[in-house]
Amino acid sequence: MIAAVIANFTARYADNPVLSRLNWRAAMKTSRIARLWRLSRLSVHLCLGILEVALFFPHRTAAKRTQAIHRWSVRLCRILAIRVNASGDHPGHMPANTVLVANHVSWLDIFVMNAVTVSRFVAKAEVRSWPVIGWLCVQTGTLFVTREKRHDTRRINQQIAGALSEGDCIAVFPEGSTTAGFDVISFNASLLQPAIDAGATLQPVALRYFDRRGERTDAAAYIGEMSLADSMQRLLAEPALTVQLDYLDPIPCGDLHRRDLAKVAHASIAAIVRIGAASPAETVDSELDQA
Repeated sequence: MIAAVIANFTARYADNPVLSRLNWRAAMKTSRIARLWRLSRLSVHLCLGILEVALFFPHRTAAKRTQAIHRWSVRLCRILAIRVNASGDHPGHMPANTVLVANHVSWLDIFVMNAVTVSRFVAKAEVRSWPVIGWLCVQTGTLFVTREKRHDTRRINQQIAGALSEGDCIAVFPEGSTTAGFDVISFNASLLQPAIDAGATLQPVALRYFDRRGERTDAAAYIGEMSLADSMQRLLAEPALTVQLDYLDPIPCGDLHRRDLAKVAHASIAAIVRIGAASPAETVDSELDQA
């Protein structure tokens, strides 16, 4: 399975219709040798992740699994030359009874956020079928929702409520879709109901991607008709990226209706995402330079 994915990546570096439709300025910015070296390291990292999850996770405590997920995510970012910066009051590696609400740019968002705060993510159902990454998401506690089916919201909300009651941290992307990362579309309030019911801490997180020159970029965006292979080749072609995570002030759920809660969270995230390029914030995880 991994070999097939790798073959697909390496065979599609030439003219790509998806890249053309998105009007990216340059499809390939790194040398072929650099891309292949990165890809080989990524393949080894994925294999090690599979082995660790399959052989060791069943026998580890929740705390040990959290540490492993954090470490694996940090190293993934390192391999892809992604620097993770964070500002604000991030709640630690795995805060209990907490819901992180973020704007959604890419499948990469999950691992970028896990490099700072490990969460159980709510993802669209199709992620489950992705080669390797989908399996890893399943085994590490990701919850999947079929957004096109209204009745599925009740099922996923019950799962979220159960996870919060057990002390988990949950991360949701209420936009319900990815964007290029320069704006925030309206939030689906239904996924925030479990936070109200559980009396959880709800913390908005704004994600922004910058290129090596410090300019905002859509290089990580997973949008339109793009496939996972298309997205991966785009990331492999980038010399370096910086992801800025702004952990904004927690919002007390209290007696707020979920629609009001969604509006407040949306406004706080959008205010940051719509800002142009900003100076880098403190790097919160020195492992990015050591992994």
